[in-house]
Amino acid sequence: MQDQQTDRFSRRDFVKYSGVTGVAGVLAGCTGSGGDDSGAGDGGSGESGDSDESSGSTETESAVDEVVIGSNHPLSGSLANTGVRMDQAVQLAVMMKNEQGGIESLGGAQLRTISGDNQGEQELGGEVAQELIDEGANVLTGCYSSPVTSAATRTAEQEGIPLVISVSVANSILQDTNLNYAYRPQPSARRMGIDHARLLPNIVRDAGQEIQTAGLFYIDISFGQSIRDTLREELPANDVEIVAEEAIGFGDTADTQVTNFRDADPDAVIATSYRAETIELLNAMDNQDYRPPILAGCSNAAMNDVSALEQMGETAEGGFGTNFALDPTSSRAGDVRTRFEEEFDSGFDANVAMTYASTEVIIAAIEEAGSADPDDINDVLGSITVEDHIAAMPPITFTENGENENSLAPLHQVQDLRDRVVAPEKFAETDPSL
Repeated sequence: MQDQQTDRFSRRDFVKYSGVTGVAGVLAGCTGSGGDDSGAGDGGSGESGDSDESSGSTETESAVDEVVIGSNHPLSGSLANTGVRMDQAVQLAVMMKNEQGGIESLGGAQLRTISGDNQGEQELGGEVAQELIDEGANVLTGCYSSPVTSAATRTAEQEGIPLVISVSVANSILQDTNLNYAYRPQPSARRMGIDHARLLPNIVRDAGQEIQTAGLFYIDISFGQSIRDTLREELPANDVEIVAEEAIGFGDTADTQVTNFRDADPDAVIATSYRAETIELLNAMDNQDYRPPILAGCSNAAMNDVSALEQMGETAEGGFGTNFALDPTSSRAGDVRTRFEEEFDSGFDANVAMTYASTEVIIAAIEEAGSADPDDINDVLGSITVEDHIAAMPPITFTENGENENSLAPLHQVQDLRDRVVAPEKFAETDPSL
């Protein structure tokens, strides 16, 4: 089953040449400073670079002093632990590009980040996107929670501002609506599920272990439901029967779900949930003295988060996860990780790495466009190929519906309470331990 494809050219052509009033109004403000950063969230404004005013209304290299990236992430609320660090990843990518001399094709124009706090709330996704656009964002990124991202893409579409998704997996974001200004470098939920259902059984069986049954644990929103639906198809196709499915809501306990897993006795429990819900799952396992032979996560933030792994302790040790990842074979990726940890005194996990890579895509598009005009940036995003990025996946390039046609969700294993990529071989930093 292929991801839905849509016709992007017709809308681009319409926006670029028809002179739509709403879009024209936005573009008229894109050659100046991009506004101030007064709407930045409480996780840090993320301001980088100078903010001189442009002297003209016609965009030329000399008229563009800066290009503004709007970062829409949860800087407060239950997702803030990850959201703040994702926002910091955007800041760091901008900071490092400015240190290298800025946008060369614009005569050294500086990048600037403005940050907005969506609090992980769907109704704020579009509202924060609009605020960032009103403050002068030429391009957007965000938003972590799939419902929030879905709302933000609709606002970006309406305003004619490209949005490069940092992290959000739900298939529906790009595949249920014809969007022409939204792009997803990371794997979709479907790609995540396909890679997980293929890589995990192969690794386990190659080690001489058995994996015939699985239980699914998922957050009961579009993110978790999307992964669940794909695993329902792909696990049986890889000779793994699903014998239990357990959902969890935000802030719920997992005691009943763990009891049900114990009764079903699957070879593997696969968790698709945010940090807090995964920690709750493992705490409930500890309380009931239960752990399945194989513990795994699919698009699971906690299984890549060092602080979460340390909090979950030995119960997490040896667990597997399929997620996007920092390329462990790239020395530049390692340098970025070190710089982030030094700059922000915080962990650089998979979500942070993917956000940085997504910002690299934005910066490459601005450089190639040689313009701060959102429509010019959007045109480049539709055809760009970005080879030099820090994610553990092939070059990033987008299909007609905005999905990355080379997306990959590598398999990692928790070893010494650190996430280590173990498959595919091209990106593996160590061998699996079973």
